[in-house]
Amino acid sequence: MNPRLAPRRITVVVTPTPGLDAAASRAAVLGAATRVCGMAPGSLRLGHDEAGRPLLSGLGDGLWVSLSHGRGLAALALSDVGPVGVDVEVPRRVAAEQLAHRWFGPAEAAWVSARPGAERDLAFFWLWTHKEAMGKAYGTGLDTGGLERPGPLPRHWPPVPGRRLHPLPGPESAPGTAPGPHSVAAPLAGPRAVLAVAALGPEAPGTPVELRLCPAPPLRAGHLTSRREATP
Repeated sequence: MNPRLAPRRITVVVTPTPGLDAAASRAAVLGAATRVCGMAPGSLRLGHDEAGRPLLSGLGDGLWVSLSHGRGLAALALSDVGPVGVDVEVPRRVAAEQLAHRWFGPAEAAWVSARPGAERDLAFFWLWTHKEAMGKAYGTGLDTGGLERPGPLPRHWPPVPGRRLHPLPGPESAPGTAPGPHSVAAPLAGPRAVLAVAALGPEAPGTPVELRLCPAPPLRAGHLTSRREATP
């Protein structure tokens, strides 16, 4: 594990990206992670295991990793406490009430509808990012009932960013899903970005979440033609 990553916590690297292109988003967030860890460009490589989970090489063994990219932002979560999931979204105008009643449970849909009109989009994305993060931590995504998995409803609204994982009940054991409790946090929670983190395992509750916001590096002369700089 890289010495610049504090042990027994989840580190989340967030950086701007040049749009929705997945490859460009991966390159941007891997570049940001190398800067956070003080490593040479191109030191980190991202792949996938047989189940489709992301694998990161270059930081040693014992790390779980999760990746998310949205509209102009990407996030990479690194965990040494257990399987991890991360999701980042930029809130935008959507049919929040209709989408909530279509995809969420009755209590969650009612909660979204109860928000003031201008805040329903943020409320929808708050729940969506938590469900995405939990699905990634379990390795199932939003398939096999992932949207039906209850998400946390904040005690206060607008939501207060959370920097420690707090536990939620786990799902019932079912084929293709991992039983047991999970823990969640939302270290970004506002109109510019919503980010949720989830982790599995008995050591996850109370784990600090370290958010590292990395601006895009300035372009240098020859940046676009340098093979070393272009290596994802």
